[in-house]
Amino acid sequence: MEHHNLSGAFRATCPQELIDLILGKTEKEALKSCALVARSFRPTSQKLIFSDLTILPPGRDNIPALQRLADVLSTSPHLALHVRTLHLLQPGWYESCLWMQSDILPRILSVFNNLESLNIQIYDWDSDYLHLNCEKAIYALIAQSSLSSFELKEPRLRSNAKLLSLLRCLPASLQSATFFNVSADSYYDDDASTALPKLHLASLHLNSDAPALYHWAIRDVDPKCLRNLHTTVDEDTIDVVQQLLDGAICVDAYHLTFDSIFSLEEILSLEKMQGLRTLEISVTLDWDEIEEVEGEGRHNPLDDAMRALDTASHNVEHLVLNLNIWDPGMLSYFMEPVSIRDLGEDRPALQDVTVRIISGYNDSTALQQGIRYLKAVFYRFHERGLLTAIAVRPPIRT
Repeated sequence: MEHHNLSGAFRATCPQELIDLILGKTEKEALKSCALVARSFRPTSQKLIFSDLTILPPGRDNIPALQRLADVLSTSPHLALHVRTLHLLQPGWYESCLWMQSDILPRILSVFNNLESLNIQIYDWDSDYLHLNCEKAIYALIAQSSLSSFELKEPRLRSNAKLLSLLRCLPASLQSATFFNVSADSYYDDDASTALPKLHLASLHLNSDAPALYHWAIRDVDPKCLRNLHTTVDEDTIDVVQQLLDGAICVDAYHLTFDSIFSLEEILSLEKMQGLRTLEISVTLDWDEIEEVEGEGRHNPLDDAMRALDTASHNVEHLVLNLNIWDPGMLSYFMEPVSIRDLGEDRPALQDVTVRIISGYNDSTALQQGIRYLKAVFYRFHERGLLTAIAVRPPIRT
């Protein structure tokens, strides 16, 4: 057999594009090791590690951890430019949060200049937990011109002035804004002299009973730009929600949450939302909490959902109904009086209907019985293969 002696060293090389593709499928913890393997691995690994950053994850809220992060960003300032999504999380209700009191945090936040998404979950915004310099640094982040997505969860604000000062930091570049369980005063002082140019949001999520948020949206958000909208409605917000809906004529997907278990006297109208194609309605059903009204029996919150649906355009193609109920066996208490059996006859555009029982009930047999009951109620859709009836667990709040 003839042998060939290859001169020189043979080096197998891998295209950088393939390396980047592999690293893109790698877990973040493993990426930390990958960054030390070879020079060709390092830039992409670092970019992926720092693209989505949390300050500080639960269990790691301590000054040494914060200082290590500050040292890393000081030694390698280019890493801060990789941060596109930033999460600021307070560990939990009434839990001390060291980063909120540290003078290290403002220095860290000041170097994130390419931020695109900012998610904030701070419960004790107004208490002594949040240092003034930290608050100023957060406001500066919110005002960044590169920001396209903003999420604010669970803040307890003592005044609407505090809430409005935060809202007025939002930049013109913003495309999506989410406000979840924002607590503020019910009183709203509309100071027209401080009105800013309208935001051109494509998506707006107002899961809150703070009227100030809705007044802000009416005044500072261009409703004709909205394509995705989520609002919560109760007796305190129904009027301002209606004003918002009347202007949101191009919304394609709307999620309506009824915050109260009590039926509303007024009807929420969706008739001006002619672009609506996907409608999702969430309602809480609790028979024990519903009071009887003399001469009228018990108010049924599900009636509100169906009355709102009746006002929606007949062009709606996708309907989702979320029924938050503990005992699925009590569904019949709410479903029987509601005129939904003929729903399909005047909704020819409907392509699919999803009905979810959102319940923490431990008995899986009862959940299955609830699903079968829903199929019997929505039998027209079930027969046509348009119905999806499922039971899901309530989401875990973080």
